[in-house]
Amino acid sequence: MPERYCVGPSMAVDWGEAQPAISRRLLPRALRYFVPYWRRALGVLACIGAGAGLGLVPALATRALIDDLAHPRDGLARLVEIVGAGVAATLAAGLVGVLQSLQTATISQGIMFDLRRQLFGRLMTQSVGFFTSSRTGDLLSRMNNDVGGIQDVVSDTVFGLVSGLVIAVSTVAVMASLSWQLTLAALALMPIVLVPSRLLGRANYRARRRVQEKLSEVSAYMQEVLGISGILLVKAFGRERWEERRFDRLNEDLRRLEIRQAMVQRWFGMLSRAFQAFGPALLLFLGGYLVLTGRTTVGTVVSVVTILGGRLAGSIGTLAGLYVDVMGSLALFQRLFLYLDLPADVGDREGARSLPAVRGRVEFDRVTFTYPGGSRPALRDLSFRVEPGQLVALVGPSGARKTTITYLVARFYDRCR
Repeated sequence: MPERYCVGPSMAVDWGEAQPAISRRLLPRALRYFVPYWRRALGVLACIGAGAGLGLVPALATRALIDDLAHPRDGLARLVEIVGAGVAATLAAGLVGVLQSLQTATISQGIMFDLRRQLFGRLMTQSVGFFTSSRTGDLLSRMNNDVGGIQDVVSDTVFGLVSGLVIAVSTVAVMASLSWQLTLAALALMPIVLVPSRLLGRANYRARRRVQEKLSEVSAYMQEVLGISGILLVKAFGRERWEERRFDRLNEDLRRLEIRQAMVQRWFGMLSRAFQAFGPALLLFLGGYLVLTGRTTVGTVVSVVTILGGRLAGSIGTLAGLYVDVMGSLALFQRLFLYLDLPADVGDREGARSLPAVRGRVEFDRVTFTYPGGSRPALRDLSFRVEPGQLVALVGPSGARKTTITYLVARFYDRCR
């Protein structure tokens, strides 16, 4: 049977069809990039747990200080002990935070390294046809803008999610041990910030996806026009003003999309701050009632409402904000996975082995080849053989497919398997 040569899919991608709905497999696939760094990830989790525990000490110290000052018993020694415990816990939490930052930075940079290597390696397996139908600026945008955006996803989103959960759970536990009434009231206010975050998360996903696509378009345009070949054409045909207007349209679209993305995040920040102002006011009112009725102490109310309540609100707000960021980060991974999932156009057969210095021959045995998008084969049932040491000159009129033959010999394209 004759062998038929072909290339992979054209990269003139229809983005409306290529952007599927957020699937359940997208997030687990992104998380698999953490597997090689699981030891460092365990170190980060240990730092998160230690930091969460140390962060509770100042609240407990404040409660003890207020209640002790209201009824002094041990004099200055007790005061030094309480204040010293709060200061020591704060310093220790700072050191743990530095260690955590080192670990997360190492993991995020490692994942970016892996993604760049995989993406570059996948591009190296594509045929010449892939690059002739793709824009260089779009490829560079994915290597730089999209991969670069992963750093914030790793350092802030993933471990921020774990940190927010640990802080929220530990804070609720301590609050409940001090005053279950205030704890229930604080938890009842949480949906105010959690419910809008779901809608804002979807909006942020769409906004960030569109911004990244427009950045790719702008990068591709500038690479084409500002390159030496592009600028020669612009100057030769006097197209400077026309290109300026074209760039203005792209620049205006990018500005509009980035403003929209910023406003999505701004609206969420406004809702979070409104919650952080409204919630403590209600909790203080309830705490004052409990103090007046003799059900709790002033120190408990101050520590639960102003310190632990603020800590809980901050962690819940962070978790809600991370949902918005996660939805936005999926747009980056989705764009990268579109290229990482490309089938290899040019590659060795299964089980291929490296050969020593050899003298081989070139043989075409009834080869048929069609360029991507072509309607007719450029070569049809072509057969010839070139023996070792034989000097061959390809001659013939224009259109004799000489260039196509040299492309196949050099494996600029490869045969389908």
